[in-house]
Amino acid sequence: MNKFGLLAIAAVAFAASTASAQEVTYVEDCSQGILLNRAKDNWFITAQGGANILFGHNDVHAKFANRIGPQANLFVGKWVTPNFGFRFGASWIMPKGATTANGFFRKMNVGPLEGGSQYYDEKFQGIGPEFDVLINLTNWWCGYKPNRVYNAVLHGGAGAYWTFARRYKGEDIKWRAAHNTILFANIGLQNNFRVSKHVDIFVDAQFELIDFSNVERSGDFAANYTASLNAGFTYKFGKTEWNCPVTAVCPTWKYTDAEGDELAAKLANANRRIQDLENQLANANANQKRPTRAINENEGLCTIYYPINVYTLDNRDKLVLNAVADVMKNSGKDYLLTGWADNYTGNDAINTRLRTNRVNGVKNYLVGRGVNAGNLDATINNGNLQEDIDGLGIELAPLDRAVTITEK
Repeated sequence: MNKFGLLAIAAVAFAASTASAQEVTYVEDCSQGILLNRAKDNWFITAQGGANILFGHNDVHAKFANRIGPQANLFVGKWVTPNFGFRFGASWIMPKGATTANGFFRKMNVGPLEGGSQYYDEKFQGIGPEFDVLINLTNWWCGYKPNRVYNAVLHGGAGAYWTFARRYKGEDIKWRAAHNTILFANIGLQNNFRVSKHVDIFVDAQFELIDFSNVERSGDFAANYTASLNAGFTYKFGKTEWNCPVTAVCPTWKYTDAEGDELAAKLANANRRIQDLENQLANANANQKRPTRAINENEGLCTIYYPINVYTLDNRDKLVLNAVADVMKNSGKDYLLTGWADNYTGNDAINTRLRTNRVNGVKNYLVGRGVNAGNLDATINNGNLQEDIDGLGIELAPLDRAVTITEK
């Protein structure tokens, strides 16, 4: 056993004595990231209605009140993550404005605007499909919370309108198909308010650009736009919340005076054990002998240790692996990388994931430092890295959370 091994056993003995009364629990922690739900989860239906104002080259000549028209939308959509989703459905709009005598959507049964103007009232209808992308800005910037009352949702998309105009048929004026299809694109901000687990209400402010390039509007520009304000509700089907990663939590204990005295006694006992181990080290150095019993017979080239439930490398580990990478690149040898996790804490699924993530993390880092991936064989071992010495058992668990690197 080397010096570091003896000191590590002493440190583990003390740490385990103070932690043995604590019971590790596993809880969902959404601050660690979000896992995707199943494809059938997080679907919703949205219905909304409101008013729009048409802006164009000629529309400004009409009174403001006469330029306000109704609109409505019906969507089905899905949130893929708490931050990103989509929706698709049907849109209906009835813009109002002003046009010239030959305007395509001129109201045929009324005269010019007040004051003998050369402009006339204009009104048409459009209905068609729409597809939007949704971004929940609140979840993106502030983190996901299932019971948050307010969410700001940015949406943008495009679609097409089949248009209808008021036309004469004999002496009768009715809405008739205008045989024109116009494209549109929009962007808006939907302000959602949570009513219940499945119901939201909202107010939506939207800007929409309409392409009239294939419609003769008698002097109007090809592109007009509308500004609109809508209100509506959203009903969410089935599962509405999101799964979060599971993390280990150790409870914090408040000790009584008697428990404090017991801990002080354990600390004193641990200090005596550390002193005894230091004496053994001094004697071993003096006699130039290695201890007869080792924690691990195959120490290999390097061993990287991890805290409980951790598989990422810290800066100290990376410094060690930098030196190991230099040795590997110059040796031309093959190496075996083995991932370990203690069998005293966690379950088989969690420990297997930890072993795999630990050994893959070390391998990827070495390859990133220039080591040939073909010289590295990564595997895991479901046993404990350390053999039980003097019945220490779980006290050796921190020495089992490791990745070992040996020559093949």
